[in-house]
Amino acid sequence: MWPHSAGARPWASTLIGKDPRVMAWWCLDGIPPGLAEPWRELWRWRSRPLHCVPPFSPLARGSRDHRNLKRRVKALNIDGWRQNLEPSTNNVSGPDQGSGGCLSRPLSTLPRMAPTWLSRHSLVQPKAIKMSREPQVPCGKRDVSRDRAGPGGESWELEGSQALSQQAEVIARQLQELRRLEEEVRLLRETSLQQKMRLEAQAMELEALAQAEKAGRAEAEGLRAALAGAEVVRKNLEEGSQRELEEVQRLHQEQLSSLTQAHQEALSSLTSKAEGLEQSLSSLETRRAGEAKELAEAQREAELLRKQLSKTQEDLEAQVTLVENLRKYVGEQVPPEVHSQTWELERQKFLENMQHLQEDRDGLHATVELLQVRVQSLTHILALQEEELTRKVQPSDSLEPEFTRKCQSLLNRWREKVFALMVQLKAQELEHSDSVKQLKGQVTSLQEQVTAQSQEQAILQRSLQDKAAEVEVERMGSRGLQLELSRAQEARRRWQQQTTSAEEQLRLVVNAVSSSQIWLESTMAKVEEAAARLPNLNNRLSYAVRKVHTIRGLTARKLALAQLRQESCPLPPPVTDVSLELQQLREERNRLDAELQLSARLIQQEVGRAREQGEAERQQLSKVAQQLEQELQQTQESLASLGLQLEVARQGQQESTEEAASLRQELTQQQDLYRQALQEKVAEVETRLREQLSDTERRLNEARREHAKAVVSLRQIQRRAAQEKERSQELRRLQEEARKEEGQRLARRLQELERDKNLMLATLQQEGLLSRYKQQRLLAVLPSLLDKKKSVVSSPRPPECSASVPVAAAVPTRESIKGSLSVLLDDLQGLTEAISKEEAVCQGDNLDRCSSSNPQMSS
Repeated sequence: MWPHSAGARPWASTLIGKDPRVMAWWCLDGIPPGLAEPWRELWRWRSRPLHCVPPFSPLARGSRDHRNLKRRVKALNIDGWRQNLEPSTNNVSGPDQGSGGCLSRPLSTLPRMAPTWLSRHSLVQPKAIKMSREPQVPCGKRDVSRDRAGPGGESWELEGSQALSQQAEVIARQLQELRRLEEEVRLLRETSLQQKMRLEAQAMELEALAQAEKAGRAEAEGLRAALAGAEVVRKNLEEGSQRELEEVQRLHQEQLSSLTQAHQEALSSLTSKAEGLEQSLSSLETRRAGEAKELAEAQREAELLRKQLSKTQEDLEAQVTLVENLRKYVGEQVPPEVHSQTWELERQKFLENMQHLQEDRDGLHATVELLQVRVQSLTHILALQEEELTRKVQPSDSLEPEFTRKCQSLLNRWREKVFALMVQLKAQELEHSDSVKQLKGQVTSLQEQVTAQSQEQAILQRSLQDKAAEVEVERMGSRGLQLELSRAQEARRRWQQQTTSAEEQLRLVVNAVSSSQIWLESTMAKVEEAAARLPNLNNRLSYAVRKVHTIRGLTARKLALAQLRQESCPLPPPVTDVSLELQQLREERNRLDAELQLSARLIQQEVGRAREQGEAERQQLSKVAQQLEQELQQTQESLASLGLQLEVARQGQQESTEEAASLRQELTQQQDLYRQALQEKVAEVETRLREQLSDTERRLNEARREHAKAVVSLRQIQRRAAQEKERSQELRRLQEEARKEEGQRLARRLQELERDKNLMLATLQQEGLLSRYKQQRLLAVLPSLLDKKKSVVSSPRPPECSASVPVAAAVPTRESIKGSLSVLLDDLQGLTEAISKEEAVCQGDNLDRCSSSNPQMSS
């Protein structure tokens, strides 16, 4: 650019017609110093009068060359304007190109338009240029300069003309450069304004994007917080599971240590008990007095053993059932309740979706029915309006086909215009409804995605809870197994104790049975000895009985002899001594007799008692021997069964220990698998949630963009609606004004027609030709009126705004007035009715129909 920014301004003022001497200094202010000096010198000499110019100066070389120079400069200026109006590819020479001192600069290839001030002064341009370029010197001075030049100054004139032509070319180029620079400045200003507008729009978009980014960041932060919470929950679950595993391992180790300690203590106690039992056996061997009591105790202990055996069998059955249940549980990892719950949830969701779809379908059916009703009502209204328009628009005379043609063309154009506007409005409504439906679909899809994500999150949470519950169940199962193992070990220990006590009791029973057998044998020996002594005692008893009988016989014989002696010989005098002795003998006899009887009775009683006692003891001993034999057999059988049960229990214990070890291994494997599955699930959930987050962000951005587009389109539609409303209001106002003017004109016309009618009636009444004329006119007019009515009924007319009725109702001409007075009266009546109907209908017309019909009326 030039050093001064206002360098392009003065040359424009020279074109307008200001003083060139003043404007030249402004032009030279914008030129570089090396190029401005000769021009300043030239303008300095040019500004003086001709008598002050030196004789050998370039200005004194002749006015002809000066005029030629002005013509060249003028041509160059005109060429420069033409080049500004056309695309230019010329180069301007600069100060680096030699003596010319002009910079070579390629002009822009863009098409340059003339500046705004040039279009304002284009009509005055040639004259202004001529006026600015012509010097204000009188003709006399020109002749004086021509005379002063003389024949000797032709070489100077040629050189001056060449210099002036060169300088004029330089000036023209510089002026072109200035014009180009001004055009570039204008273009730069316009581009700067456009860039400002673009920057403002971009700033608005950046603000909207920043808001959207803020909202997205907020949502992303919320989702990240949710992910962090899920990670925290997952970490807590992992830590809890690890803690539980550590606790289980610790409890298992403690239980193993406690079991080993208990086993060692049980072994020490068993050894101590064995020593005590040996001592007790040694003490029991010494004890043989309480064999009966020991037998009763042995019976009681046998009953207790039977009860314990039944209990052990029940415990074994319970352990077997537990093992089967554990196997079934390990086989069925996932319970069917979870599947049923998920199926119920999915079924409920499908039912809700079906209900929503049915509601949407009902709403669509209702809208379709309403739209059909609206279409039918519109078609009915259009038909009614067409019929009314065909009734209203009737030509005043059959000699006016142009009016009907114009009316028909006007209605056709108006109908096309209304149809185009309706199509445009319907297209806009469809686009708006489509955009709204798309936005609603996007919103619903986003809501469905959010609900699906929430459902998936809930499912994942449920699955995590399920896995945690499974881990808890497994842990409880492991605890139950450990408890069962401890119970089995305790049962084993109890069985060992019971076996040892049973063995001890069997030893005691064997000892008791052996001692009872010895006692039974000794008692049997005693009984046999007593049985062997019984015949001797019987013999002695029979001997004693016989001896008693003999004694009784002897005493009876003695008594009989004594009685015979007394009867044969007289009684001697009582001798006291003999009587006393006899009495004593009798007493002794009686006493001995009684003693013998008592001794015999006592012996018999003792013998019967001894027999009964021996029989009872023999029977009792046989029963005891049979019971002992039975108990011995039962104890032997119970010992055999106990041995078998002990072996079975040992095998079951081994199997239970093996199963417990295998279950522990499976538990550790399942825990490892569950841990790996949980880690994989958590990783998949994290990746899925991140992908869904990115998808939701992208869709949210798209939805926001679509929403912004929809808002912009809605605002445009609102602006268009407001413009249409304003336009319709303006058209209504214009229509009301036109209607008022038409009403006034028709009123004036009616007054004129009434006046003419009165005049015609008066003339006809004066001449007496009114009745005859009416008859003749009726006979002539009736066929034509029937034809006109048929043509009016057959010709269809569009049911649109009644504003065309005043236009359609043509004003009757002078020829029709002169032709038929009755037709004029009918037409006037029809016009008055049409005007009244028009005023009633125009109040309820639509704004769109009036706006579409008014431009056609104006055309």
